[in-house]
Amino acid sequence: MDWTFLNNSFFSKENVKISPFDRGFLFGDSVYEVIPVYEGKAFLLEDHLTRLERSLMETKIKKPISWKDFPKIIEELVKRNSYKDQQIYVQITRGVDEHRNHIPSKNLNPTCFISSAELSINPFRINPNRPGLEVKSVEDTRWSRCDIKAVTLLPNVMALREANYLNKDEVIFLKEDKVNEGAASNVFAVFSGVVMTPPVSSKILSGVTRNHVINTMKHRNISFEEQELTIEDLYKAEEVWMTSSTKELQPVSKIDDKKLKLTQPEDSIWLKVLNSFFINT
Repeated sequence: MDWTFLNNSFFSKENVKISPFDRGFLFGDSVYEVIPVYEGKAFLLEDHLTRLERSLMETKIKKPISWKDFPKIIEELVKRNSYKDQQIYVQITRGVDEHRNHIPSKNLNPTCFISSAELSINPFRINPNRPGLEVKSVEDTRWSRCDIKAVTLLPNVMALREANYLNKDEVIFLKEDKVNEGAASNVFAVFSGVVMTPPVSSKILSGVTRNHVINTMKHRNISFEEQELTIEDLYKAEEVWMTSSTKELQPVSKIDDKKLKLTQPEDSIWLKVLNSFFINT
C-alpha cells in the first residue's frame, strides 16, 4: 500500500481525497516540486524547498501550516512507502474556494499534497553505451513565466504526447530558433570541450539538477558558460545532454531527423559529470 500526505495527515493512496472546488483543479492555481530520494534520503532537499518557496512567493500562494515540518513529513513518507529510491511529488494549491471565480477569495487556506513513487535507476548508469535520447524540437508556445514551477503543464503534455507518438523521448522547446529547455528537463551542449547551457530567465525553469550539474563541473574544473544556443548549434555540438531531478543526466543522440556526431561515452564530459553526481553533496 502506498501512502500520501494531505494537509495535516497521512492517507493511503486509495483513500486520499481532494475537493473538486480546489483552485488547483479548477484553474491550475498551484505550484509543485519533484524531489529524488536515493537509498531513503532526499537528494538536494534544501534546494528543492528553496525553489518551491520562491514559486509560492511569486504566485502569492500562502505556505501551508505544515511548511516547517516538510523535511520530517517527507522522511516519514519515504519510510512508509519503503522503496529504496523514490520521487517525491509536492503540490501546493491556493486552496478550496466557495465558488469558481478567477479572483480568489481572501484568506484561503492552501492545500498541501505530497506523494511518492518508485524512482527508476538512470539507464545510462547501467550502460553508458546505450543509444542516447531521441528528441523532437517544438516551437515554444508556453507562457512567459516558465521560471515558476506551476502545475499548468498542458503545453508540455501536448508536446510530449506528440513526441511520444513519433517514438521520441523528449522535446526541446525553441523560441525563434533559440533553445529554451525540454518539456521536463534543461539542455546542455559541449563545444571544443566547453559546456554551455541557456542562461536562467523567465523562459526556462532554473532546474535544481541543472544547478547541481553546474556546481559539479566547477568542482571538476570543467569549462562552463551560460550561453544562448540555437538548434543549429546543437546539431554541431560534440555532446548534447538533458538533465532533470528524476532522469539525472542523459545524453541525446538524435534531434528530429538529425543524427548527432557525438563523443564516445568513455571520452565524454557527460559521463564524467554523471559519475561525479553524488560527490560534493
